[in-house]
Amino acid sequence: MAEQASSDWIKHNGAGCPVSDLARVQVWFRFDRDARAAERSNHVDGVPAYGLRDCWTHQEAGSDIMKYRVVA
Repeated sequence: MAEQASSDWIKHNGAGCPVSDLARVQVWFRFDRDARAAERSNHVDGVPAYGLRDCWTHQEAGSDIMKYRVVA
């Protein structure tokens, strides 16, 4: 499944990974205070979604993914 790249953050409900494992994503973790903090913590090319597999399902941890965007 090909993912559509987006510059907008998409809210994540914590119900598992919503994109292909190979999609490259940038993420906004629960511990990120704002968009600027989230921007600083992400590589411009994103990371493969499978590399964040423990963060997609919410566990009330700082590393829970709250928002994401597909970059490739």
